[in-house]
Amino acid sequence: MILCYYNMTIFVGEGAAKMNAAIPDTPLVPVIRQQILTSSMEGTTNDGRRLSAIPFHHYMTLCLYHPDFGYYRSGTSRVGREGDFYTSAYVGELMGEQLASELSRMAKSWFPEHRNFRVFDWGGGTGRLSKQMLDAWGEENRTSIPERSRAAEFALTVVDGNPEHRRQASEILAPYAEAGVARVIGEEDGDEEILSTSIGGDPIFVLGNELLDAFPVHRVIRREGRLREWGVTWREEQGFIPCLLDTANPRLEEWTEKYGANPAEGQTFEICLDAADWVHKVAERVDRGMLVFIDYGDETEELLSPHRMDGTLLCYREHRAHNDPYAFPGEQDMTAHVNFSHIRRIAERSGWEERWYGTQKKFLVESGILGKLSAHAETDPFHPVVRRNRAIRQLLLSDGMSELFKVQILIK
Repeated sequence: MILCYYNMTIFVGEGAAKMNAAIPDTPLVPVIRQQILTSSMEGTTNDGRRLSAIPFHHYMTLCLYHPDFGYYRSGTSRVGREGDFYTSAYVGELMGEQLASELSRMAKSWFPEHRNFRVFDWGGGTGRLSKQMLDAWGEENRTSIPERSRAAEFALTVVDGNPEHRRQASEILAPYAEAGVARVIGEEDGDEEILSTSIGGDPIFVLGNELLDAFPVHRVIRREGRLREWGVTWREEQGFIPCLLDTANPRLEEWTEKYGANPAEGQTFEICLDAADWVHKVAERVDRGMLVFIDYGDETEELLSPHRMDGTLLCYREHRAHNDPYAFPGEQDMTAHVNFSHIRRIAERSGWEERWYGTQKKFLVESGILGKLSAHAETDPFHPVVRRNRAIRQLLLSDGMSELFKVQILIK
């Protein structure tokens, strides 16, 4: 099956699992190979061979975040025309405008005693979405009527671990940085920033647009009633191949019991402990504010439904999506659906309350995006009105992806 989303070709189904029959040749391959060959863990391949192995989670972590060769650390831009995928921020300016409008409305409604707000666009990439929001807030402040509506003031910080993304974000946000309302920092600085400014200060809004899906996942499968963890091993004639580890991370069994996630016999399922740990850390540090997550994903029940026997792992390269994680180590994005049931429970344990959850389509419609459609008689497909109408349709109707994407808003 072939789908198209945000100008990306997506290959799924039979035959999609092996994008590249040859052994991969990227700078990261010998690094991972050496870690596998020297690992004390062992796994069993489909043909019964026992070989040294590492957990799939460790393999995915190296592929995405190795300090020199990882996908998000190598200094290459990964989003936009020159990258491997687009996000909703690249479909016109509308996503940022609608987010800014809703954050402003929620700020005034849920935090009426405050006027100043700190916004962290975590994993904000090249700063495109942040600029859209800052532009929209600036326009709101210029057109607000003081006696009717006091405009909220937002200071925005882009947090991203990719040095090239930070460079581009610094460039695009330079006018706002000069005005003192925008900054661009790395992830470690972001952790310290939230810790130092959250207690007793202005409310903090943490926005994660396609952030949670970027955390490495553990992959598990139910075999003969037992929860087994997928690993990765190496064969000289094949390259990287999957295997089942002899022992699983004990947190995985605890997680399935605690959150009622019970894969069917033979079903592969992703568990993202890293995303849960990050949400817990932020939820504990922020004592007043909002968490806004936008990502593709669903509730636990749907993620464990019979049509998902192979899990939800996908890879992205050159605007093509496939499901072979071993094809281009370090040179393709790897991601899995977000479990929003898990995120909700984690946040609630730290005193947060879910105020809104639903599809991106529903969020955009409720935020008034249809009111921005304009009647026209233009025949030029590049006319601003035509392009804006097309962007609205693309955000709402793009092969059902707007319903696959969810928006989750929590408040404390």
